[in-house]
Amino acid sequence: MADLQADEAPSAEPVKLVYDPLTGVPSEFNQYLPKDCEEYKRWKAAQAGGAAGAVADLTLKDRHGDVIEKQLPGGKVKKKAKNEVVLETNTRSKKKCVTTILGLETFGVKLAEAAKLFGKKFASGASITKNPMEKDQIEVQGDFVDKAAELIAKTYKDKGIEKKHIYAVVDKKKSRYFDDESDED
Repeated sequence: MADLQADEAPSAEPVKLVYDPLTGVPSEFNQYLPKDCEEYKRWKAAQAGGAAGAVADLTLKDRHGDVIEKQLPGGKVKKKAKNEVVLETNTRSKKKCVTTILGLETFGVKLAEAAKLFGKKFASGASITKNPMEKDQIEVQGDFVDKAAELIAKTYKDKGIEKKHIYAVVDKKKSRYFDDESDED
């Protein structure tokens, strides 16, 4: 009876799992990954085969012909931030007004230094916050759109910020702050 039980005993070898190099999970679990995660998208792109190469060359251009989005290998998309500074005022607590300045970092301006400059010039509180799209912006307490536009145009001219790059949001519509295209002082 002892010989019979020894022959029927399961083998003691461990199971070897092979992990997919694209997703990092066992291959049989790729289809169960969340549809919005990067690993699933890479796996689906690899499944598509030849179509992935065709998609990799696609780009999105704005009306001036500048590339603002580029498809990278593996299905990732690299977006180029548009070079513009957007000024907007928002009201808080019915009376208080906050001026937000977005886009200075695309010109190479250090936001901490810019916030300090705005705080000193306007004798107000200025801080760096994140907007709903997870981009850093400067919030200045008070309505300083006009003064901020002038200060940005003068102070950061050496960084490449021209009057044509400064926009203001008025009544939920973004338009150029300075009407003229010239940069005359």
